[in-house]
Amino acid sequence: MWGVAMAGYVFAVTCRSSLSATGIEAAHHFGTTSTALSMFLYLQLFVYAIMQIPAGVLLDRFGARKLIATGGLFMAVGQALMAIAPVTALAIVGRGIVGMGDAMTFISVIRLVSAWFPFRRVPLMNQLTSMLGGMGQIISIYPFVWLLNLTNWQIAFLSLTGVGVCIAAAVLMGVRDDPRQTGRHHERPQGGLRAAMGGLKAALKTPGTFCGFWVHATTWFSINMMNQLWGFPFLLAVEHYSREQASAYLAIGMVINVAWALIMGRVAGIHPIHGRAAIVYITVGAQMICWTILLLTPGPHPTWFMVLLLLAMSSGGPASNIAFDFARDTNNPTNLGAATGFANTGGFLSSAIVFLGVGMLLDAQGATNPNLYTDHVMRVAVLIQYPLWILGLTAFTIMLPRTIRILRTRFDR
Repeated sequence: MWGVAMAGYVFAVTCRSSLSATGIEAAHHFGTTSTALSMFLYLQLFVYAIMQIPAGVLLDRFGARKLIATGGLFMAVGQALMAIAPVTALAIVGRGIVGMGDAMTFISVIRLVSAWFPFRRVPLMNQLTSMLGGMGQIISIYPFVWLLNLTNWQIAFLSLTGVGVCIAAAVLMGVRDDPRQTGRHHERPQGGLRAAMGGLKAALKTPGTFCGFWVHATTWFSINMMNQLWGFPFLLAVEHYSREQASAYLAIGMVINVAWALIMGRVAGIHPIHGRAAIVYITVGAQMICWTILLLTPGPHPTWFMVLLLLAMSSGGPASNIAFDFARDTNNPTNLGAATGFANTGGFLSSAIVFLGVGMLLDAQGATNPNLYTDHVMRVAVLIQYPLWILGLTAFTIMLPRTIRILRTRFDR
């Protein structure tokens, strides 16, 4: 079950990051400004974020199998629009549809993990799910870019459409929502959609749901910014990397993610109260320190420091998954879809703000196309991260004591 569902999540990450290594090509293909280029991912992530709560409610109602398959079909349609769009506006709509399908996928796989694996193993499996999904990032950087260079824009993106349809079919045929399920029919909760909406209301009354939201909103956006769009321009302008060096740097981050996932998943399982909070504070603190040093010192920076920066940023992905541990362990299992969906909203909302904010700050400095991205303008643009770090850590600190009280009633017995 997990393997087939993971194929759907890897495809989602591939679609999500298909503009990562092709951002400059997209700017030239559509003739866009920096702000318009940001809008591709801003709309995608904004749609993803606002769809998380409806997707969570639908997950509680219809089950993971149907949502993963439906999400795959939505992403296939969105990539088809990206392939054939004659104007930028239609391509942006395509990215929005990709975001809608993406929104249904990850929380559905997380729900399957909770159903199919022992309780104590779930934090580690959540980490492995998230990190192995990062293979989609590597697929977008290497095979997808290779296909784009070998053929053209239309063929490359239409190939993703075909893959999405095949994966959706595999999920419909091969996945069951629960080990007790004898067929493919999902047992819906009593009371129908009204009961599911009641589950959402109950999840929003739980402090652990909001604690998870702020964990996700604070830890993840920095590495997401680098991986999804602005990493290549930043590394080329500030560190003077070649495209090959930038690709390798970001790809190494995916490998580091896996190591962090194993460590943090183990810590979160063994120390479910103070260990999880410590992970959040250490991760965000390390990111802020490394970014501050980078922005205050001239580049190119030495290799050892760039490795430290990559270690700090890459820890944000596994740390963001602590959000789902907080949501799961403080909510009723019948509300898990809604609680997970709401918590998962945080990182995508903050990422959307950062994506658009970087583009707007670049345009405000006159860097309206990739040829004008310089060391100085890129440094100023990424300052958008600091208000979000401060807001997120403050809100997390406020919600943490009430969340810990609930966790103690569950684990200190």
